[in-house]
Amino acid sequence: MQENMDISYDYHGDIDFRVPFTSIKNDEIHFYLDVDTFVGKDTCGQNCNHCWFVNYEKVFAKSFGIHEGHEIYRKLTQQNFNVYPRYVDSFAHNGEFMDIYGPAHNREFRAGENKDETDTMIAGDAWTSGKPLLQKNYTELLDKAVKNGYGTISITFHGLVDAPEELLLYPHADYPIKGVFPGNKCIDVISRIQDYSNNNDNANLRVNIGITVGTHNHSKDNLIKYCQLFNKLGVQTVRFNCFTDHGRRHPQLQLTQEQVAQFYLNIKWIHENVPLNFQLGVSEDFGTSGINVLGLPSHVGWCRAGRQLFAIIPDSGESMTINGIAHERIGQIVGCVNIFEPTFGYLTRFKHAGTDETDYQVHFSTEAIEAFTQDRLSGVYKNGCFAGEILQMQNYDIPLVDKHRIDIIEV
Repeated sequence: MQENMDISYDYHGDIDFRVPFTSIKNDEIHFYLDVDTFVGKDTCGQNCNHCWFVNYEKVFAKSFGIHEGHEIYRKLTQQNFNVYPRYVDSFAHNGEFMDIYGPAHNREFRAGENKDETDTMIAGDAWTSGKPLLQKNYTELLDKAVKNGYGTISITFHGLVDAPEELLLYPHADYPIKGVFPGNKCIDVISRIQDYSNNNDNANLRVNIGITVGTHNHSKDNLIKYCQLFNKLGVQTVRFNCFTDHGRRHPQLQLTQEQVAQFYLNIKWIHENVPLNFQLGVSEDFGTSGINVLGLPSHVGWCRAGRQLFAIIPDSGESMTINGIAHERIGQIVGCVNIFEPTFGYLTRFKHAGTDETDYQVHFSTEAIEAFTQDRLSGVYKNGCFAGEILQMQNYDIPLVDKHRIDIIEV
């Protein structure tokens, strides 16, 4: 059996579903704070057809504003919540996100039975489509990342591998998801990051690669080719995530539960038989069909969204008075951080009486959270990742962005 690093997994808590939500403490709750959801020329430089920010009306082209977003992040952190600020691209607007937020992470990665933090968690993790790092000022952007405490650059790779030893990919026109950053250009960006680190004594930037797996690339042969390619390219992490048909435009790319189970078997075989120069990672969005073969801790795959994990998204709402103090609703609290459903509360902004200091308060809908948890326990939702089941429910209304509005985004 090949000795590779433990498979990494997403971690946002492991409290038993039968524990009342009111017993869960602030420091056991994780928030993804979606500071800004604008895509296109000034941010990620892309218009990916399957991007959740592009497809769901609930989060399309919204923003807290980068400075107020940081205040929300700071105040909720002071309340002992774990907050992960998300920007469409860490290098957007010449990297202002990194200047303001410092060494941020967009999620938590662990490995092994003891839930050890992976190397990604040592320093900040900058996410990018890759497009900003093809600009002429890419060295200045990488300088800014290093200066602000970032040690990892994470990029999603969109490509189909032909001959990994020669770094050959199939033509980008054959890739079924449109609007994405081409795989061959991603390889160029990886080279730029590595050359930068090699030529700067104070820089040792890790490269994490994410690969979206659907029917177009889920075979064992495809997965092995990806591993061979990134072995050769010398990256530090390769994390697979499951394709979700955000926007209902690629139903043919969705994996069946049988195909997910086969994916887990293939990952097990690769992990045990292929020498890997990087840490292999599996996203929680594959769910639980067949996951037991990987021998991961029992909580892995059973997403804590709606209990210990929530997203906060911008939303203007009514003013209200709470305990004699005027509050303005500015955000929604939602369960799944990818489809932004169900709604489980809201965020308000208010000023402390006497000091005039602005503060923020989380308001959970405890009854809704407990009812949803009971649905998961009773088998209404059978999978550890419930997003796919919600998207298939005919009576669940999730308004989508008009396709015309999507197509006119400037990239």
